[in-house]
Amino acid sequence: MSSTMLAEKIAVKLPFIDRIWHVRGSLPLDAALSPARAFDRLDPLFQTDGTTYAVTHDTLEFRKKAPRAQDRMAIFSHGTLRVARGEDGTRLVYDLSSSTLLFCFALPFLFLGIAWAIKESRTPAYVFTGIFCVLYVAGRILEPWLIKSAFAKSLSGEALEGEAHLA
Repeated sequence: MSSTMLAEKIAVKLPFIDRIWHVRGSLPLDAALSPARAFDRLDPLFQTDGTTYAVTHDTLEFRKKAPRAQDRMAIFSHGTLRVARGEDGTRLVYDLSSSTLLFCFALPFLFLGIAWAIKESRTPAYVFTGIFCVLYVAGRILEPWLIKSAFAKSLSGEALEGEAHLA
C-alpha cells in the first residue's frame, strides 16, 4: 500500500489530520467563464511530464508521477479542481494533496527517534529535525499562497513565467 493511500485512509477516520498534507482553497471566477474555458486557461499548469489529468463537466482531477523540479505544481501528487456556482458567485474550488508535505511533517519524528536511541547521533539528528521542521512550516505557509497565485494568473490570462519551459 502506498503512503498516499495509507494517508487517505487515515484522513477518512481523522478529518483534521489530513490538513497536514492537503492544500484547499478557492478563487472567485468571472461569472461568464465556463468550466471548460477555466480549465483551458489552467491547462498549461498540467502540461508537464508525469502529469495526467481528466476533465469531467465542472471537475478536473490530476495525478503526478515523478514531476520535474521546474513544474510549478511539483509538490502536489494529486488533486481536484472544481468550478462551483453558489450564492457568492462562481468559484474555482481546489483540494490538492502533497506527499512532500506529509514527508516533511513525518521525518522530524524519525530523526528525534534516532537522537533518542543512538547517543552518538544526537547532534546530526537534531539538525535534520530542525531542517525538516523548517521545510514543513515554510511549505505550509508558502505553497497555498504560491498555488493560489499560479491559478489566479492562469485564470486571468497572464502568461506564467517560464511556462514554455515546463512542457
